[in-house]
Amino acid sequence: MTAALGTACAACPHAADSHDVIARRFCTATVAGGFHRGCVCVGGHDEPVKDST
Repeated sequence: MTAALGTACAACPHAADSHDVIARRFCTATVAGGFHRGCVCVGGHDEPVKDST
């Protein structure tokens, strides 16, 4: 199933078309499993990603 351009994701605050393959699978599983967990999307973040080193 492919989301329309600009369609919001049901699992996270990012547009569905900004998801890479991993994020798409993660968000699909999140919705299907009824989980409430963080986001793994690489696109659409408003804040910089912090380096953990």
